[in-house]
Amino acid sequence: MYFWYVEICSDGFRKAEIMKEENSVKIETIKLWEDRDDVELTTFLTMSDSFISNPVPKPAVIVCPGGAYMSCPRHGNEGDPVAMAFAMDGYQAFVLEYSVAERAPEGKTLFPAQLLDFGKAILTIREHAAEWYIDVNKISIIGFSAGAHLCGMLATTWHEPLLADHFHVEPEVFRPLSAMLIYGLFDYAFQNRSNQEKSGLSLDMNTHVFGCPQPPLEEEEKYSPICHVSDNTPPVFLAAAIDDGMVPSIQSVRMAEKLHMTGVPYELHMFQYGDHGFSLGRNLFEPYREEKAHACAAWLPLAKTFLMHQISPETTDIEKNPFADFSL
Repeated sequence: MYFWYVEICSDGFRKAEIMKEENSVKIETIKLWEDRDDVELTTFLTMSDSFISNPVPKPAVIVCPGGAYMSCPRHGNEGDPVAMAFAMDGYQAFVLEYSVAERAPEGKTLFPAQLLDFGKAILTIREHAAEWYIDVNKISIIGFSAGAHLCGMLATTWHEPLLADHFHVEPEVFRPLSAMLIYGLFDYAFQNRSNQEKSGLSLDMNTHVFGCPQPPLEEEEKYSPICHVSDNTPPVFLAAAIDDGMVPSIQSVRMAEKLHMTGVPYELHMFQYGDHGFSLGRNLFEPYREEKAHACAAWLPLAKTFLMHQISPETTDIEKNPFADFSL
């Protein structure tokens, strides 16, 4: 039996709990910066039974919704529903609402502001790791569209000086266990060349990220995850739909190729249908209608298996290649 408990705290934070017998999922929204109300981290935490004195720390997943850096709707299909899908399997899940044009103060939307938001979120999770029963060595990230770009940037640049210097900590604290990047933008130069004629989205995103609609190539490469892939990049899960009319799905193929050539473990799943923004693969307006579910919904169980293999390598079956000693 479930029931809701909702509380408006004295500090203005919103707090809610979904209770089930002795167990509960605590949902709490926390401001990450004291002087801002637009950058928030929402928790979806499975709390242990009271009779368990030493609960086992759990792996965590941070969800970054999309929105072209214009918006970051936590309550949309790429935010809370995704976090709850992982929380159902025992992950401690979070949704990060990062700096976007619709909500951020003037001058606070340009990259790398969003990476600093991400760094602050990771430090907040690590600070509360004991209280929230989190294994800090098993924090993975998942992003959609612009959120996938942001997660891609963190996955490929966590070891660079930006975050470590800003927060005065060791770079290793920002290293994710793995990254799941769903219909993401990974190469700004490629995106701008291929997409700006048929859609103004890329130009809008450029303005929010770079401060101008047509940035120089050097700036495009600076904020393109594909240009930062290295042996420091954690394992990556990629998924996209071939009929994506907003971010060409070849971006995911090109990212997979770069990971492959660099020797970074990865999975790539391309679906024939789904367009852009398919999230959990359900029809946004009538999610209860099975005939409106997309085949691309299969990415979620695939991603959960991928995550399990990163968390527990012993779950993988490594067989000897029967052709290893074969030569023509």
